[in-house]
Amino acid sequence: MNTSTTSPSPAEALRDVMIQQIQTAGHASNQAVELALRAIPRHRFVPDATVKDAYAEGTVVTKRADDGTVLSCASAPIIVAMMLDQLDIQPGDRVLEIGAGTGYNAALMAHITGPAGHVTTVDIDSEVTAGARAALDTTGYEAVTVITRDGALGDDENAPYDRIIFTVGPWDIPAAIVNQLAPGGRLVIPLRWRGEARSVGFVRDGDLLRSETIELCGFVPMIGQKGEHTASIDPDELVSLVWDQDQAIDPAPARRRP
Repeated sequence: MNTSTTSPSPAEALRDVMIQQIQTAGHASNQAVELALRAIPRHRFVPDATVKDAYAEGTVVTKRADDGTVLSCASAPIIVAMMLDQLDIQPGDRVLEIGAGTGYNAALMAHITGPAGHVTTVDIDSEVTAGARAALDTTGYEAVTVITRDGALGDDENAPYDRIIFTVGPWDIPAAIVNQLAPGGRLVIPLRWRGEARSVGFVRDGDLLRSETIELCGFVPMIGQKGEHTASIDPDELVSLVWDQDQAIDPAPARRRP
């Protein structure tokens, strides 16, 4: 009697290692998140990266400005899984994502919510949305809606949403987004306090948002929101001061030598 086994492909083997690292860090505790991570070929969403880099722990930069500033990237897999745990998507949920990125996160969410639900992803950059649209189409997630628009506006035409997630870093929660979240719905959003970002999981309770989870993270700042300022305060530019736009701070005196 002949028996044979099929060895996993290099991508599948690397995906298994990625998931093991995520779970060792305490994330993908939600089985639906784990199954989505196993099902979605991350490397197909970052075609310019090597397969090894696609499944590595770090981010994969997909677009930079002329000065080198990162404009779009595929978030580190650990952060992706952490935020999906916070979002707690249920089958049949309607989900809105602000920050289309590569389309990978939208595909994960579409896998979790299933055919009875729907995912919409919004981004202000038409080049980013075109890339996300192409990747979603080629991987079988044509049903995801991709919209080019200022993410602060959300998607009022198809609201309310059971789940809303930001994969870019805003200075504050846009008012339009709160109005598009269904009662009892969840919002996961990375907010910055004094130069450090935290992913906050909120639940809508009437007119209030109540935080349930807070995790450290880091994200590309949201285009169009200039709420946080930073400036060097020493001649060698080794020390920076970070403050919000509603704080009347002038860093100039701190730059003066004694």
